[in-house]
Amino acid sequence: MATIRSLEKAPVLRLIILGFLFVAAFCLRLYGIDRLPMGFDPLREYHGALLARGFYEWLLTGELSTVPPDGIIEPPILELVTSSAYLIFGGEHLWIPRLLSALFWVVGGVFLYLTAKKVVSPNAAMFSVFFYLFVPYGVLASRAFMPDPLMVMLLMVSIFTLVRYHEQPSTRRLIVAAAISSLAIFGKLGICLFQILGAFVSLTVYRQGVRRSLTNPHLLMFTVLSIIPTGLYGLYGTLLAGFLQKQVSQKVAPQLLLTASFWDGWLYSVWVVIGYVALLGALVGVLLLHKGLPRALMIGLWGGYFLFGVAFAHHVATVAYYSLQLIPLVALSLGPIADLIMKCLSQTVNLYRVGQLGLRGYGRAIVVLGLSISLLVLSAIGNRQPTDWMIAQQSHAASYVASSQEIGKVVKHSHSTISLFGGYITNAYSREPNYTYALMYHGQLSGYIWPYPSRSGTPKEQNSAERKLFSRRYSKRSPEYFIISKGWWPRAETRGLKAFINKFPIAAQGDTYIVFDLRKARDRTLA
Repeated sequence: MATIRSLEKAPVLRLIILGFLFVAAFCLRLYGIDRLPMGFDPLREYHGALLARGFYEWLLTGELSTVPPDGIIEPPILELVTSSAYLIFGGEHLWIPRLLSALFWVVGGVFLYLTAKKVVSPNAAMFSVFFYLFVPYGVLASRAFMPDPLMVMLLMVSIFTLVRYHEQPSTRRLIVAAAISSLAIFGKLGICLFQILGAFVSLTVYRQGVRRSLTNPHLLMFTVLSIIPTGLYGLYGTLLAGFLQKQVSQKVAPQLLLTASFWDGWLYSVWVVIGYVALLGALVGVLLLHKGLPRALMIGLWGGYFLFGVAFAHHVATVAYYSLQLIPLVALSLGPIADLIMKCLSQTVNLYRVGQLGLRGYGRAIVVLGLSISLLVLSAIGNRQPTDWMIAQQSHAASYVASSQEIGKVVKHSHSTISLFGGYITNAYSREPNYTYALMYHGQLSGYIWPYPSRSGTPKEQNSAERKLFSRRYSKRSPEYFIISKGWWPRAETRGLKAFINKFPIAAQGDTYIVFDLRKARDRTLA
């Protein structure tokens, strides 16, 4: 009777624990959500803020006057929803898209749990959910104004529908899986493509073998349906409108695979996102998976992530949040470890027993909670420096905004500026964030971003290259002001720039910036 009662109470207890975890995770993300988005990646978040402002102005006036310098890249789903919310709430509130991102991430956790139950036991699935919801980098990233939290949510829904289809194949389930997968791939162009197709192909091979999989019409149908929206958008942005041409050349750089810096950068991104402790545990967890659907699914997802890293070599090695899909992947892979530990403990006579339930009820919940907290503590200790740095930036937000507003007044909110404002790296943990887009947002100005100077070449060659670049931009755009942060000014990389920019009068300077007036002394600009 005690055993029956323990089994009856276990599902209810799991629901209570899961409900508490989801509510706690969402509330954690709500803390300080009305603060300025400067604690994660200012360039990425203020890109969305500028675009949402432009759509908001378009809804009010019918004109799209505010656009970030790099324009529209991914399909602006979150920005369009945000601008509509601005219209409803009567003004720009940056907490709205951040709230939506947090909600997307938490909803993704629900589908992670539903999938994890099919891979491991329901109790071990709670361990996966705990890691997904509370890993430190994920908490910061999942409340950022960018499409990635929506992408991760759609990825988790896609994986769940893929598993359901392969459990009981049917045309209806295939269409549902393909539709959800197409949204996940479309949400952030191509980022989830390799994992989704990798999982589908791996599960198909597991069910039917290699030969029959090659001629499986459902595989072809799924592939075509899932990539149609992204393919059409990519063709339009590359061949017709042209705004994606530069993005393709920047992200796809196969020559980097032959360099040690690429692999070091990729490992560093993994360390920032999940930490090496969790990565090692996840790899061990994959080895512990049962043969069949669980192992086939995880092989497809891990293989897809590796192919993604090879395809998007530049961004994977330089931008940590491009590995955000690694968090749910690792969470699923850690489940078998929790499952193994609980099975070993349950076989130990009279050990860790709580009343008559032992490890069948409250005891298993306590074990899951203990394992989860231990792993998160180890992960947080292992990669605390990057997260500490991001949190520290938030404390300086007010001063950055004040400087931006000062500059905006100096340049009279001009739409013809050139900016070199932050973004250089001094070492792995000390860098000035790129606040150029934050400057444009809070200063209500726009224009051209000066490319980061480098130390390559002699001083004479640098001077000549900078002069030619400036001459082209000056004649084409007729800029009115040049804004440079004082962090860049004393550096050796800017010696070519300083050689001729000093010929212009200084319009204003503060503790962090210098503004040159390009409207004056035009006749001796390049003399």
